[in-house]
Amino acid sequence: MNLSSLTDPIFIAKIVDFALLIAAIVFLYQAKGKAWLTSAQEAQNKAVEDAQAQRAANEQAVNTARRAIDQAKLDAARMVEVGKAQADRLVVDEIAQAKEHAARILAHASGELERERYRVRRELLEETVERATNTARDLVKRDLTPGAQNELVERVIDGLEAARA
Repeated sequence: MNLSSLTDPIFIAKIVDFALLIAAIVFLYQAKGKAWLTSAQEAQNKAVEDAQAQRAANEQAVNTARRAIDQAKLDAARMVEVGKAQADRLVVDEIAQAKEHAARILAHASGELERERYRVRRELLEETVERATNTARDLVKRDLTPGAQNELVERVIDGLEAARA
């Protein structure tokens, strides 16, 4: 290699410029860049920590939500069981009330039926007595002469006196 090119003033100027550039870069790095990079790294680390904390909080929230869902499922199943038991009790109660009501209606209907039978019997009896009385009256008017009437009255009076004695 040729050493004369190392003594060339342009080459030396370029090396000095390069050294000054490196010195300026090192100075800027030391003065500003290092602090900026450190703060950027700390900000990045803080963002990572915040993200990890948020992830942990989200995982905790998911676990809490899962437990709440499981509890809600248990509560729903229990509520369905309680509702079914209440419905069964209501059905049994309604059936019992319906049977009681039917028994009351049947008893009332039986009473009404007995009253109606009694009324019909009484009407038939009254009608029969009235017909018999009318028939007897017609027979007496037609067949009973004054002499037979006197004889009948005498027999009735004798029967009454005999019954008294």
